[in-house]
Amino acid sequence: MPEQQTNKKGVFWGVIVVILVVIFVTYFSNKSSSDTIKIGYFGPFSGPVAASTGADIGNGFKLAYAKNHTINGKKVEVIYEDDSCDPKKAVAAATKLLNVDKVKVLISGVCSGSTLSAAPLAEKAKAILFTPVSTTPKLTTAGDYVFRTSASGVVTADAMIKTAVKLGYKKAAILYESAEYPTGIKDAFVQKFPSTPGYTVVATEGFAPNETDLRSQILKLTQAKPDVILFITNSVATSQAALKQKVALQVKTPIMGNEYFIQREILANPDAEGVLTSTYKYDTEAPALKTLIDEYVKTYSAAPSQDLYVALAYDGYNVLFDAMEKCGGDDVECIKSELYKVKDYQGISGVISIDKNGDTEREFVMKKVSGGKVVDVE
Repeated sequence: MPEQQTNKKGVFWGVIVVILVVIFVTYFSNKSSSDTIKIGYFGPFSGPVAASTGADIGNGFKLAYAKNHTINGKKVEVIYEDDSCDPKKAVAAATKLLNVDKVKVLISGVCSGSTLSAAPLAEKAKAILFTPVSTTPKLTTAGDYVFRTSASGVVTADAMIKTAVKLGYKKAAILYESAEYPTGIKDAFVQKFPSTPGYTVVATEGFAPNETDLRSQILKLTQAKPDVILFITNSVATSQAALKQKVALQVKTPIMGNEYFIQREILANPDAEGVLTSTYKYDTEAPALKTLIDEYVKTYSAAPSQDLYVALAYDGYNVLFDAMEKCGGDDVECIKSELYKVKDYQGISGVISIDKNGDTEREFVMKKVSGGKVVDVE
């Protein structure tokens, strides 16, 4: 009998110990969680754009985060996932961030395809999906929880059309990379260019993502005898390939390119001389931009591929952080409401206002590559 009583006491105290351990772990787990506001970032840390646009955006984001990452005494913790600019990997990354890490705010760092593929997940979870650079026009109708501080590809196409009309380029041909970002610009141009009487798109040729042998496509476009050829690419590598092969094939037709054609690597390429290229309207000599780029170089021991992308990411984080700060954390409905209220935000990349679709009202202009620099189109 005494032995049975001893066993019962042992079991009793064993149960008590287990209960105390559970309470202890639960308490400190909840306490730790309550002291942290988690957000998820997925972007290209590997793949063809990782070393250029991926680095510019990711590092610009981190520079802004370093200055503002505490809300009401709680630290904002960023959980990073690599999507390689692959929509399938972006879905996996967003799923993990939402379901495992339990974030309520997602940031899509770079690629339009990644952002678009994650949008249905964010809508279903009623989580914020925010991007500082994705441009696909499809994001305009992607959902009530999707926001961007970048322009739609429609704005890029509009700038190209305006310049083509100004220069009298009535027949346009298009070489485009079959990814969401270039395709969005191409589609908008094809839809809107013929609306100007006497102007038409005479040929289009697509190529697979990251393909670099583009001679066949370029030759087919020249056979249509266009006044201008649009090169709409999705990486530095494909942009360089298009320029090199255009010169090798002795194509004399003027070239109009998207933002990739003002990357530092491409500006240094003599083959880029004379290329018309689209970009956001912003002050390249602004002291705030120069200070930010100086800080970038000091922090990362290298210049960015394109100053503007650093500024876009920097501004994007600050717009999102301001909304979160006003809401005291990650209250999704409050953040959504505050983002819709963003008007005339004075960013380094330009003035930012968010409309009823979660789009940002931005202006694009065309520049020209001359002597390794970009200058105004005369």
